[in-house]
Amino acid sequence: MNHPVKPLYVRTDDFRLAHRLLNEFSARNLPVKQVSPAQSIDSEAYWFGTLEEVTALGGRGVAVEADSVESTVSTWLLSRQLEAPPKRLVVGVDPGPRPGFAFLSDGVLMGKREMDAIDAAVDATVSLVNHVKPGSVLVRIGHGSPVHRDRLVNRMLALGYHVEIVNEHRTSAGQPRHAHGSAAVKIAMVAGRAVHEQREVQVTDGELRNLQRISRQRSKGQLTLSLEAAGCVARGEVTMDEALLEAGYDASSS
Repeated sequence: MNHPVKPLYVRTDDFRLAHRLLNEFSARNLPVKQVSPAQSIDSEAYWFGTLEEVTALGGRGVAVEADSVESTVSTWLLSRQLEAPPKRLVVGVDPGPRPGFAFLSDGVLMGKREMDAIDAAVDATVSLVNHVKPGSVLVRIGHGSPVHRDRLVNRMLALGYHVEIVNEHRTSAGQPRHAHGSAAVKIAMVAGRAVHEQREVQVTDGELRNLQRISRQRSKGQLTLSLEAAGCVARGEVTMDEALLEAGYDASSS
């Protein structure tokens, strides 16, 4: 596994800060060594400590406060990406109406979050690839929520990315409900079954009725999408707003 940085040190006498930094790097699958500020290290090595320690010791020290460990490490990692593009970017997606999204750069967890929609997860992937310019891209998608899963598979394949479907039963143990970002991290870290062809999106009657209900809400009761139109929305052929507009609903006049 290629990591973007090594060696890397936690170099502080602040016990609370050291504890949080070690946990953060462990969660990101990033190897790190803990040393005391009195110990000398390679002048080219990056290390994390308090502002006072970094000011006093210099080198490639990164000043961090105990309450902002996650954001500081995220910012630092992203800055390193621009210096040396990763060999491989792995995106993990927990499919659903609000999909979980996580990404690993050469095996290091760079970020995780919950997205507002399938399209947002696709857009975030495209933006990420354009930003960090990795050597290769692999998108791993959980096998649950078939309609959302297959829409994601089709969109990601169309963009030219390698796609795998991961058995979520191997990743969901101990996960609280709605922890979509954390589920996406586990999906990103598990090898799945490669998918090479577009999939036919199978929409259930229940999903169609739910989309009709949403269309009534979105149009403030003025109209209900037909089953055919709801099917187009479910398969990702049009957005809900586009389907409502085509059906005659004008949001600007309501």
